Amino acid sequence: MFEKRKRHQKLTRELCANRNRFYKLAYSWTSDPMLADDLVQESMQKAFMSFDSLKEDAKLNAWTCRIMLNCYRDWLRRQKDTVNVDDYEFADDQDPARSFSQDDTSAMVRHCISKLNDKHRNVVTLVDLMELSYDEVAQALEIPIGTVMSRLSRARTQLRSLLERQLREPATVHPINLRRVK
Repeated sequence: MFEKRKRHQKLTRELCANRNRFYKLAYSWTSDPMLADDLVQESMQKAFMSFDSLKEDAKLNAWTCRIMLNCYRDWLRRQKDTVNVDDYEFADDQDPARSFSQDDTSAMVRHCISKLNDKHRNVVTLVDLMELSYDEVAQALEIPIGTVMSRLSRARTQLRSLLERQLREPATVHPINLRRVK
């Protein structure tokens, strides 16, 4: 009993220490800060309640990413209409010109990542944003490691192409999809 409690405390500390990383991943999937926060909260709560089902403590991050991906898929199934809100501003102490340039670049990358299909977007964000190993990604997505590597290669190639095309095109305003509320 004491060992179980000690293990749960250790896993809880590690999970809480990585909350910001999970938020960044969720935000890269959703482009919505509130939804990303909800996904992280829901997945962490499910993880806290299910520590006993985690077989290897070292795979906590991959296991939690899998939980969060399932929460996100559940949310997508419940949605009929979507709202694309991409005008969230972060307050910082940087030079406004530099901040604008970084925000513009980040928005362009987010936009291009959003154009990837779910399978490619999931792999590229888990590897490049969450910095999970290929093995951890394979476990989180329940696919073979070779599939992770091929999807990552295709995703990066497609992302590079989208970014290059975006840079060649003159600045365009991307329409916001709004749903009608009665």
